[in-house]
Amino acid sequence: MQGKLFRKAALEKLSSPERLDVMMRVTSPSGWLALAALGFIIVMVVVWSIVGSIAIKVDGRGILLRGGSVFEVNSIGSGRLVEVAPKPGDLVEVGQVVARLDQPELRLKIANMREELAALSGRGAEQQRAQANILARYQRQAAELREKIAVQQQMVARGLLTRTQLMQTQQELTATEQAMANIRATEAGTSLRVDEVRRQIVELESQLASQSEVRSPYAGRVLEVMVNPGDLVTAGSRVLTLEDTKESIRAILFVPAAEGKKVRQGMTAFISPSTVRAEEYGFMLAKVEEVSDFPLTPEGMVRVLRNQALAQELAGQGAPIAVTAAPILDESTESGFKWSSSKGPPVKVYSGTMCAGSIQVESKRPISYVIPIAKKAVGLG
Repeated sequence: MQGKLFRKAALEKLSSPERLDVMMRVTSPSGWLALAALGFIIVMVVVWSIVGSIAIKVDGRGILLRGGSVFEVNSIGSGRLVEVAPKPGDLVEVGQVVARLDQPELRLKIANMREELAALSGRGAEQQRAQANILARYQRQAAELREKIAVQQQMVARGLLTRTQLMQTQQELTATEQAMANIRATEAGTSLRVDEVRRQIVELESQLASQSEVRSPYAGRVLEVMVNPGDLVTAGSRVLTLEDTKESIRAILFVPAAEGKKVRQGMTAFISPSTVRAEEYGFMLAKVEEVSDFPLTPEGMVRVLRNQALAQELAGQGAPIAVTAAPILDESTESGFKWSSSKGPPVKVYSGTMCAGSIQVESKRPISYVIPIAKKAVGLG
């Protein structure tokens, strides 16, 4: 019965006391190798947690601009746009005509003033001839009345004429002299009106010349044209925006206000232009030059970007902090800037390109994250 329950080999092992001194194998050599590898990894993790570092970064979005801002060219006058000369990318000089406007109201005013001047000049010639004849007749009449008054004064002195007759003659002379004065005043008034109309015509023509042409007060490269031929524009309307080609490219980043106050001048920024694949070419390296003291309002962002829609997009849900970072130059790369990879992308990076960026604001030891957890685990608070 017992032989049926247990195998013969098993019964032999139990009945052989001489095998009790043989060492039992607990772990195989491959197991020891795996255990050693695990131990090495644990040691390396501990060493890295002590001597290594983790970068704390603040993220934001923005745009690459020359000089850190954009110039805008505005229309001085109102009217229908006839021509827009430059296109995006064109270079513009100071004082260059960039657009032309049709000024129908001004042209109509000038035409009306010229018609009035012609009418005044025509009537003036006829009136001058007629008034000259009348004035000559009055002058002869006045001379005769003066002579008559002189004779009558002598006769009144001799008692040959009453004083009443003398006074009547003097009144006639006064009326004649008043008529002469009126004629001269009319001639002077007409002359003054002619001069006034001529002055107004000169002013209107000067206004037409200045307001029908939009001239750029800046030199630079055209970033965007806001209007098209045929559009109606008013005084102060934006026609186009420019960048200063003499300035270097800057990254203008807008970061949340809560995180933006951690950013300081001189910190390293990692810029990723929208035209470059960061996973392939890395990031453009830059140094923070300026941080706004206060969060920017929508109006403040528009003053920097000169674009309402872009300002709203980059503002997000709140008022951000503006960070200006200067990319580090490197003539050995195709783009002319230093990248986190060796050479960066094989293309140029242009102003006006949208970008994302992160600024390294702090560096911590990995173990600093473990210690608070360990203290809490053992109840040390």
